[in-house]
Amino acid sequence: MSALQKPNKINNKIIKDNEILISLDVTSLFTNIPKNLVIAAVEKRWTDIEKNTTFSLNQFIYAIETILDSTSFSFNGNCFEQIFGSPMGSPLSPIIADMVMDDLETQCLKSLDFDVPLYFRYVDDIIAMIPRDKIDNILSTFNNYHDRLKFTHEVEDNNKINFLNTTVLRKDGTLITNWYRKPTFSGRYINYFSNHPYKYKINTVINLVDHAILLSNDQFHGENINLVKQILINNCFPSDLVNKIIKKRLGYLKHHKNQIEPRADKLTKFDVTSCITLPFIKNLSENIKDSLSKVGLNVLYSVPKKLNTIIKRGKDSIPKLKHTEIVYKINCKNCQFSYIGQTKRHLSTRIKEHRNNIKMHESNFSVISKHRVEFEHEFDWDNPIILHNERHTKKRELAEMFYIKKTNYTLNAQKDTDNLNIMYDKVIRIV
Repeated sequence: MSALQKPNKINNKIIKDNEILISLDVTSLFTNIPKNLVIAAVEKRWTDIEKNTTFSLNQFIYAIETILDSTSFSFNGNCFEQIFGSPMGSPLSPIIADMVMDDLETQCLKSLDFDVPLYFRYVDDIIAMIPRDKIDNILSTFNNYHDRLKFTHEVEDNNKINFLNTTVLRKDGTLITNWYRKPTFSGRYINYFSNHPYKYKINTVINLVDHAILLSNDQFHGENINLVKQILINNCFPSDLVNKIIKKRLGYLKHHKNQIEPRADKLTKFDVTSCITLPFIKNLSENIKDSLSKVGLNVLYSVPKKLNTIIKRGKDSIPKLKHTEIVYKINCKNCQFSYIGQTKRHLSTRIKEHRNNIKMHESNFSVISKHRVEFEHEFDWDNPIILHNERHTKKRELAEMFYIKKTNYTLNAQKDTDNLNIMYDKVIRIV
């Protein structure tokens, strides 16, 4: 169930005077997920999981254990290993966390000696309606499930409680919701004059309208829409455009009031093979998109200049030789020749291979080793140059060929650029 669907399930729910709303939240869920609970959850669901994998149960569990036991990171020049829980940022973590939480809530709700007339969970955020005198009971039950999984809680204050992006209010014996914004909410969204595709800006308006309407009871709609208009105007959106899109979206939501989510039989599979990614350049990319759409290609835009090129995240900088997924250059110390290569591994590993190649039989010499032996030259192993970062192998290989073509006096064999289309030659000359 999505976050936008939940308010529809909560609105107009009857609440008695002896009942109270409570929210529960797991403390640091991902880094506290017990491995034994993950394995138990997988075994419990194996009948469904095995339909989507060629692994046996033992192989599947071994793969999960390998991931959970292989999380490491560096801080202040020191390397650390995560000894418990799942890695933050891993695509696996939300899945196993949800399975563990599903088992937890099933077991805990069954063991309660009272009814819970309302209960919703979104990942690790829970809202429930319980008898007023049972707060300690539900807390002790959930907190005793496992030593590593501990819950904090809040109870309704002044007949209301915040849950996800909603405020749940008690009114005349029923529950209603309103769109909630945190105290830190700045109202800053994509600026209308920013260098982004027009579709992105239209979607910003639609997204705000959906939050204002779908997360709130009818009595709050007018106030919320006025707020949406003010937010958009503050972000330099033309008022005429704002009013036009809002009116159109409100009409759509009214017409599809009981069918916000598309029916499964109406969904079509997205064909990634017909997609092509282009950097967005105003007044140019749109024209290219029109031309490509005529031959059946769906253009997806990327934004080349993002804030993260200006604002740094504050993470430890990675030593040059520890970089991965790069195109690199090694210069000869004694002449103007150089070698250009690409690697997905640590640069230090690849440099070591280049350096030690000379120890092999001359029939297996690389172009670097041949240069070293023939001219008695040495390379600047300690100061390789990183030319490009690219995680995708094909794109990285293309970038390698591009730099080989672009750079004069390279030792690379001619075959290293055989797969580079001749059309790139003209581009290389002007870049």
